[in-house]
Parts: sequence; C-alpha cells; structure tokens
Amino acid sequence: MKHITFAIAASILAIIMMPRIVLAETFVYSGGCFWCTEADSEKLDGVSDVISGFTGGSTADPVYQPGQWGDHREAAQVIYDPEIISFEELVAHVYATIDYEDNGGQFCDRGHSYSPAIYYKTEAERMIAEKLAPETSIVPIEAESQFYPVREAHQDFYKKNGIKYRFYRFSCGRDRRIEALNAG
Repeated sequence: MKHITFAIAASILAIIMMPRIVLAETFVYSGGCFWCTEADSEKLDGVSDVISGFTGGSTADPVYQPGQWGDHREAAQVIYDPEIISFEELVAHVYATIDYEDNGGQFCDRGHSYSPAIYYKTEAERMIAEKLAPETSIVPIEAESQFYPVREAHQDFYKKNGIKYRFYRFSCGRDRRIEALNAG
C-alpha cells in the first residue's frame, strides 16, 4: 500500500511541477527592413521569438543576396503565446510601427521588397486586420503564404550589430515618421 501511495503522490507532484504547456501561434507581417520589424516585435510581452525572412512572392527559395529574393517582401514571423498577447494586439502594434500610408517601401528603403503587408490565416484574422487599419492605411492584407527564413547572420541583427543597426534606423527616419503618424 505504501508503494501505491508513494506512486500516486509522485505522479501528482510530477504533474504540478510540469512546466506549463505554452501555446504558440505565428503571425507574419512585412514592415520594411526585417531588422527593424524584428526589433520592434521582440520587445512585446508574449512574443517568444521573431524570425526574419521573406514571404508574399512566388520566387522559389529566396536568398538575401541582391536580386535573389525575387518578388518577395522582407517579413517577420512572430511566434507568440495567444494567452498573453492576442492577434488583435499584434496587428495594432504593426500599424503603430510602420508607415501605413506608404506601400512603395518603408522609410529610406524603397521598392516592393520593403513594402508593408499584413498576412492572415483565417477569415477572422483578415477581418481583424481590416477593422484595425487606420483610415488612411493602404497596407495590403493578404492570405499568408510560405515563409522563408533568412540565414542566421541576419537573425537578431539589431542585437549582433547594435551600432550599425541604430545608425541605420536613425538615418532612415523610421522613428521620426512613426511619431508623426501616431501624433496625427
């Protein structure tokens, strides 16, 4: 009887001590340079990781080399816990950190590969992205397609190359433009 009681107690203790199972979801968006979108999203509570990459195009196996990512946009794949941060909060964050009035690129980076977009998996997500869009937004809301991570050297670039990243971000005027949009 002692062995059964011990086994039950040990099982209960193991269940109590188990780490909470984390629900992880993904959300993909384009907001210009993926170094900036990654830096902006990783600071959010409930976001466990942000992966820089490409999406939205038809070019097979895009590579971060001039002319080799084809018709894709630079993008961020946000991995998050929906019990801590919602899809709606993530979309609101995107609109607050991009120039939603410019679809010809973002800030000093020009061209389709730097243009913004929000990607959805379900009709409900599409409706949320549309509902939260600022009145003057011209950001496309598109069905999510395959996401291609870029090589490791470009993951967490803002952490690995802090001085270069901060100079780039300042020189591009990203924060000045975002402040102007959010003030108006």
